[in-house]
Amino acid sequence: MNKISKIVGAAFGGMAGGLALSFFLCVATSVISFWTGSRATLPGLFTAAAGSENGALALEFQPNFAGSCVITAFAVLVSVLLAVRTSNASRDSKSSEL
Repeated sequence: MNKISKIVGAAFGGMAGGLALSFFLCVATSVISFWTGSRATLPGLFTAAAGSENGALALEFQPNFAGSCVITAFAVLVSVLLAVRTSNASRDSKSSEL
């Protein structure tokens, strides 16, 4: 049961990490777009274009939810694989101590 709870916890942690990474990449792309005054693109994830509307700064963006899902799924996969690997490594070290 302990191994299953580690895997589930790692999956939730990976999901949170993947969503946070997607969010930070989107914010960074938006900042670069504002800074340069032109279109900034992360292929497959996010596109932002700075402009003006009625004399005020404006940001046009087009998120790609499939790209965000891929980043999140990759983060979940890495987290779960690391949890399984550390679980197996700790189990092997316990059996060698006996």
